[in-house]
Amino acid sequence: MHLGRGCLVLIALILTSRFGISQSPAARGQSSYHAYEASATFAHMATDGSFGSRVGLNGFTASVSAGVLPLVQATGEVGGYYGHGISLTSFLAGPQVGLRLYRFQPFVRGLFGLSHTSINSRGFGNSFTIAAGGGLNYPLTEQLAIRALQVDYFRPYGGGYSSADFLRIGFGITYQFGTR
Repeated sequence: MHLGRGCLVLIALILTSRFGISQSPAARGQSSYHAYEASATFAHMATDGSFGSRVGLNGFTASVSAGVLPLVQATGEVGGYYGHGISLTSFLAGPQVGLRLYRFQPFVRGLFGLSHTSINSRGFGNSFTIAAGGGLNYPLTEQLAIRALQVDYFRPYGGGYSSADFLRIGFGITYQFGTR
């Protein structure tokens, strides 16, 4: 008689724990249980000599991402980079794939859009631009994370560039909100 009651209690505990696991905020492997993410990043862009010499541009990126699948987000980004009489502004969008490994949140992405370059306040041209790369977020709280690293290959096509290969490196902060 005691064995039957013990089995019922064990089955009830197993079933309730399974429901509790399915309600956990971030399942293992999932990037985040937040549906949205906003990031502000300081960025340094190393150029390849397209401006006559290798120039380092400093600036920022601001991005907003929305979850479309468990591991995939749609990301939009605005960036501005300045230095040595050169300014480059970019408007990019594309997919970002991320996951959670222990406390780390690595991601990879491919962004596409337009950029505008000015040299000494004169328009150099508009270009179709791609940025492919990734980074690593380290959560501090449930909603706040440090973007410890962001590295992108940045390539403008046309608009005064015969060929250009830039490297963008940055770090910043990320705010995650909403629920999936």
